[in-house]
Amino acid sequence: MGSAGPAHPEGARPIGSAMAAPVKDREVLQRLSFLFQAAHWVLPHSPALARFYCSIQRGTARRLVLRLSPSVKRVVCRRCCSLLLPGAGGCLRLRGRGQPRTVLRCRSCGRHRRYLCREPPILETPPLETPTLEPPPLEQAPAPGDPQG
Repeated sequence: MGSAGPAHPEGARPIGSAMAAPVKDREVLQRLSFLFQAAHWVLPHSPALARFYCSIQRGTARRLVLRLSPSVKRVVCRRCCSLLLPGAGGCLRLRGRGQPRTVLRCRSCGRHRRYLCREPPILETPPLETPTLEPPPLEQAPAPGDPQG
């Protein structure tokens, strides 16, 4: 008998296929990434345009209920949507006595953001062997008449 058609419905894949599942809202994620990159590229020439791109990115993500990456959220001001890059739109300082903190201040609106500094992990290394000053014992050459076994 001939086959009447595919064993699975159109558009569906059999379980265990080698192809990965499609990413939901791929075009939207690409657009958000493009807006963020465009804001970085335009910032030295036009900070207002960079702020506009960041506000469009934030509004689109909020409208479609998508979560932005924490690294993206840390770089964009929550109040005025400007980029908080040190030297361009933000001021970076290290503060704190007990627990050190990084303080980002927006130069446009003056809003502060504080983040705890992560302490580097303390790696325990075994103590190194100290070299001895005594030379190793010299092996004596066997006497010409001594037979060795």
